[in-house]
Amino acid sequence: MRSKPTLHCTNRLSLYLRINRSSNATSSSWNTQLRELARQGHYEQGLHLYRQMLRSPAAPNAFTFPFALKSSAALSLPTSGEQLHCHVIKTGCHDEPFVQTALISMYCKCCLVGNARKLFDESPQSKQLTVCYNALISGYTQNSQFSNAVALFCQMRLAGVAVNSVTMLGLIPGCTIPTHLVFGMTLHCCNVKSGLASDLSAQNCLLTMYVRCGSVELARRCFDGMPEKGLITWNAMISGYAQNGLATHVLDLYREMESSGICPDAVTLVGVLSCCANLGAQKVGREVFDANDSMRKSTQSQSGVELEQIQREMEYGYY
Repeated sequence: MRSKPTLHCTNRLSLYLRINRSSNATSSSWNTQLRELARQGHYEQGLHLYRQMLRSPAAPNAFTFPFALKSSAALSLPTSGEQLHCHVIKTGCHDEPFVQTALISMYCKCCLVGNARKLFDESPQSKQLTVCYNALISGYTQNSQFSNAVALFCQMRLAGVAVNSVTMLGLIPGCTIPTHLVFGMTLHCCNVKSGLASDLSAQNCLLTMYVRCGSVELARRCFDGMPEKGLITWNAMISGYAQNGLATHVLDLYREMESSGICPDAVTLVGVLSCCANLGAQKVGREVFDANDSMRKSTQSQSGVELEQIQREMEYGYY
């Protein structure tokens, strides 16, 4: 269910409209406001503002469409997206790289991957641009067409188009079962050879891949080799140990995390406390729970709910 626009957002939109009507705003001004609404996740208001722009003297341009297309994609409005595609063609912006990328992403997020591929194949520019390959590869993966994502990646390599961390982030999430592990390890090698070994997002993604494929030792080797470790990195490794029943490893890694100065969040504590419960280590679990009391009380996420449930079950001896 879509959330209703907040009063703050409605007031912001009304202010934008008043300013634009009163000052005969340029396309640049409209684009700035469209970008701000998209950045804050006010997608319905962004599309409304775009429709108002069409009624104004200002014409949409190549800087307008990525924000409007992002809003259509986020709201899963394929008809709106197709109308925007027509506007792109009419304004002569279809050859702009970021407009092409936004169109491909929009079609993929609206589950119209065939349309995205048709657009990609019909555009000579797309086949030379890393961003267009990345958008379609990610779209294939998100729509459970991983074999097509792999085939397109191979085509990308044969064409000599540069690979970057976004390419890896589009492919690696598809390697979530043991039969994909060999290809995932190939991507790991490609990641290193492409000079992306220090990219934290790609490394976190690889770590999660090894965990989901049940290769905890390879995950730990990846973890130990990372020069920088963020909260997501620690959580991925702790969750990996927890999911594979290695409770003592979870507690050891949690203590190591504390020593490194990284503050846990609710996701961390769900993994740690579930292992304490499975080990029957209620005392340790209670200490961890109490030590993070302020963070726990401020947590409103699903992980926070799980945290409270685990704590109650530990207290009543259900584990």
